Amino acid sequence: MSIVFKLSRDPQLLEQYYDLREQCFRAELGLPDFDGSEEEQDRQGQILLAVQNGRCIAGVRISPNVSLQSQVHQLGLKQEACCMWERFVFDPAVRTVQLIREFIAYLIEVSRETGFHHAMVLSSLRNARFYRLCHSALGVGFQIHRHVPHSAQGAFAGLEHYLSVSTLQDAQPLKVATNPQLPLRHAKVRSLR
Repeated sequence: MSIVFKLSRDPQLLEQYYDLREQCFRAELGLPDFDGSEEEQDRQGQILLAVQNGRCIAGVRISPNVSLQSQVHQLGLKQEACCMWERFVFDPAVRTVQLIREFIAYLIEVSRETGFHHAMVLSSLRNARFYRLCHSALGVGFQIHRHVPHSAQGAFAGLEHYLSVSTLQDAQPLKVATNPQLPLRHAKVRSLR
């Protein structure tokens, strides 16, 4: 029953991730026409998965292509040191604060090891606040910067978009995976873009 967090290119696991994000985005974000299948950004980036008994239960795309270039410059960040965390999804049947916290811990570590100093995230304000809570418990900086409605495109047009930035260089190597500060209870966070 253990959960393994890993970067993966395994076609079966990726297909499970794409199916999971399609199901969750349709049901939880109210996007009935969302197509979760593989996108060009998936091939260009890295996919971090949580796998339990051979089944994908969570995933996120780490994209080196930051689509918010004007925001990068306004925040005084270096484009080449930034990534985007996109298409977060957690299987509702196993979604807990503990799982999300551990997943974010590994996401931070993998992003740091890849050489990124900052990770940009677009999400609802509710999810951004939850991310900030997880990051605080891990001792990693996470700042919610601003509402960016103009960044909502395609299937996500009309959804709330807040830009947040994780300061990856604040992370202590895998201090994050063992920090017990967040309670073990069912998470109230919804699927994340």
